[in-house]
Amino acid sequence: MPVAIERDTILVRLVSGKLPDRGDTYLNKKNELHAIFLSKDRLYCKWRLQPFLLNAAFYCEQPLNPEVMDLRIFDVTDIHFDGTNAHAVTCMKIGRQDKDWTIKGLKKDRSYICELGYLTKDFTFWPILQSHPVHTSYEFDHGYIVKLKAAEDFYYHRTGVPNWVEHPDCRQTS
Repeated sequence: MPVAIERDTILVRLVSGKLPDRGDTYLNKKNELHAIFLSKDRLYCKWRLQPFLLNAAFYCEQPLNPEVMDLRIFDVTDIHFDGTNAHAVTCMKIGRQDKDWTIKGLKKDRSYICELGYLTKDFTFWPILQSHPVHTSYEFDHGYIVKLKAAEDFYYHRTGVPNWVEHPDCRQTS
C-alpha cells in the first residue's frame, strides 16, 4: 500500500532500516542544541532542527499546538540527570520557526541542561534535542579550587571515576 504523505514514507523507511532516497538531504544534516554563556547570568541557546525530525516526532506523538515549541532549562547540579529529577525546571514557549533564545537570571555555582521539545495533546513534554551541560561561575573561589583539585587528581591518577557527575567518564551504576 503506497504512503501518500512524505513524512510517513521517511519514518517508515527509517524504522525499517532503509535510508530515504534523499538520505543526504534528510539524514546527514545535524540536529543540535548548543548552550553558550553571554555573561555570568545570561545563557544563549541556539539550535538546528531538521524538518524531517520534527515531523517524525509529531507523527509519533501529536503536539498540542504544532506552531509552539518548549525550550526548557533544567538545574542538574550534582545529579545524574534522567529527564525527571532536576532540582528546578524553567519552561519558555517559543515559536516553531525560532532558532535561538536568550535566558536570563541563572544562579551562580549551578549546572544546567537545555532541552527543546513540545507539549503533546496529553500535556506531557516530548523532548527532541538536548544540550551539553553548562556551568555558571562559582559564587566563591573555593568552589573552583575544590573542583580543580578533583580534575587534576582524575587527570594524573585515573584510578576511579571522576568526582563530578557531568564528566562523560562518570557513569551511573544500577
